[in-house]
Amino acid sequence: MSAVEDVILPDIENAALRKRLTLYLGGQASWFVSLGIQFVLFPYLVANVLEESAAKVGIAQMSLMVPSLLFMLLGGATADQSDVRRILIRVHILAAIPPLLLAIVFIFGDLSYSALIIYALAMGTLGAFAMPARDSALTRVAGNNIQKTVAMAMGTQMGSQLVGMLVAALAATTGTPALLIVQMIVMLGGGYASWKLAPLPPTNLATKDSRLKQILDGIAIARASPVVFTVIGMMFAVGLFYVGSFLVILPLMARDIFGGSVWELSLINICFWGGTIVSNMALIRVGHIHHRGRVMMGSLTSGLIILFLMSFPIPFVVLCLYCFVWGLGAGTTMTMGRTIVQIAAPETHRARVLALYQLGFSGGAPVGALMMGLLVGQLGIYHALWVPTVLMLIILISLRMFSPIWAYHEKAA
Repeated sequence: MSAVEDVILPDIENAALRKRLTLYLGGQASWFVSLGIQFVLFPYLVANVLEESAAKVGIAQMSLMVPSLLFMLLGGATADQSDVRRILIRVHILAAIPPLLLAIVFIFGDLSYSALIIYALAMGTLGAFAMPARDSALTRVAGNNIQKTVAMAMGTQMGSQLVGMLVAALAATTGTPALLIVQMIVMLGGGYASWKLAPLPPTNLATKDSRLKQILDGIAIARASPVVFTVIGMMFAVGLFYVGSFLVILPLMARDIFGGSVWELSLINICFWGGTIVSNMALIRVGHIHHRGRVMMGSLTSGLIILFLMSFPIPFVVLCLYCFVWGLGAGTTMTMGRTIVQIAAPETHRARVLALYQLGFSGGAPVGALMMGLLVGQLGIYHALWVPTVLMLIILISLRMFSPIWAYHEKAA
């Protein structure tokens, strides 16, 4: 990691910033290794172990993300008014509890759909507070080049998720409880890395406004920037049509079309998130990109093409290839969008604006998961994919014609 850090960190500050960045990325890696395990294990338990219907798979996946709709903006306001190091320590410790309890339930043979829903709601709620705190801390542990730092953080996130998915693929041999215990231990490791960080005090101590007023203030700041507000809308569409399809279609394809188990589902996820890692490594090497909005539009178009191609019967190896290409576009979209918002948001409101950005992404996903679950039940897996394909095409054409994102241009740092 040190070679990359030498590029990102300014020479006059690299000793202190290097330590903070390493600890920050360590905590982030812990969180996303755990999420990588969850990403594979949770839908496997719903679709394969409990053998629930497509609609129930969609509802279960939705339950992981619904708390974002309720608490993400509150999490952003809390991060702007609190020591984010303390928030990160607490959420890591608390997030170690649900996998432990689920392991106990599984050992005693009491696994049920309701137990998985409770687990999903608990983890989703903690994530709604963890994400704004982590995003707010990023600019304070980084150097001068935000785009490279965001790409590095995103690469760590995707790489850690990939590790978690590889670990989850061992479920067939190690058993589910053992993996849940690993998830708990990894999460506690992130709490320790966050504890070793130097304090990251509040960035907005001046205001005595209520949490609701602070949330509304953050929305107003985001709304005042047409580009930021457009990016937030774009990420809502991504959550609604791309993430919703990903969370429901792929587990059902693995189970119903290819007759697969946890290994096939893991491989699909590994290909997708491997693509995101490759794209972020490429962005680190490329350096500053002036027309980030155009790059986002291009990567979203690639996702649209993949959805279209997946609506036809294909061999499993081709599906894996499609997922890798889809991941290339997804990694680019997330890095470009987050970079635009990180730069545009004022420091006093950054956590709230980033929380709104994340809410756009996470808020669309549960609605999309439910929608795709219901569509698959009515139309079947292949025909259901036509709905997000057509709607996303309309959105991309509208963005090109009427939004400022295509003309957005950022000068070099």
